[in-house]
Amino acid sequence: MLATLERNRSERFAVRQLIVFIIAIIASACGSIAQPTRMPGQAYRYLDLAMEERFDAQGGWLGYAGDELYMGARDGAYIIDIRGSQYVWSQHESALADSVMEAEFEQLSAYNHNAYGLACRLDPANKGRGYYFLISGDGHASIRYSDGHALQAVAPAQRVAAIKRDSQSNQLRAVCIGDYLALWVNGELVMQARDRRSSRGAPGIAGMMAYEGKRLTVSVDNLRIWHAALDDGPP
Repeated sequence: MLATLERNRSERFAVRQLIVFIIAIIASACGSIAQPTRMPGQAYRYLDLAMEERFDAQGGWLGYAGDELYMGARDGAYIIDIRGSQYVWSQHESALADSVMEAEFEQLSAYNHNAYGLACRLDPANKGRGYYFLISGDGHASIRYSDGHALQAVAPAQRVAAIKRDSQSNQLRAVCIGDYLALWVNGELVMQARDRRSSRGAPGIAGMMAYEGKRLTVSVDNLRIWHAALDDGPP
């Protein structure tokens, strides 16, 4: 399902102020609420394939078309096109508990102070609650939790060498198994954390732009989701 936090005039102003704060954290990689877990990568195993999307059609992902926002399947990919200060997500109609998500993201716009990525365990009520695994065009990454009102750092933003910057393609993998959360970029584990605030929900994709007059356009393709479980030892 598609969602945007701009529900009415009063909420629109509050959300725009919030997103400026979020993107500033991602761009500067300073400040945090929680520290990431300091440990070797946690081993996990793939179980059955729960979903595979090539976005030749809309499928279970709803879309939206307007003057400042487009979200939907187009030309064999899912396109997020944001103009101005917005925070949007699209969640699938299914619900999962323990899963691993993978997808290819390609930034098509030039402005790099942005954020986009995968989401898991999103609230079926479509309020935005859940976990977000984000990268930016300037090479930062973050894992965050939204309570429906604010995005809070689970693994705070940091510069990641594995991210291909500017208008290049990056493969993201989001691991959501038990209380273990991890973000992989282009086959490299870049951050991980433990968090228990959400245990089940919808998979999703998200995009964020904090600045008026700026644009984020990103394509998402070859999305696959597996049921998964933890194992002992390193990955």
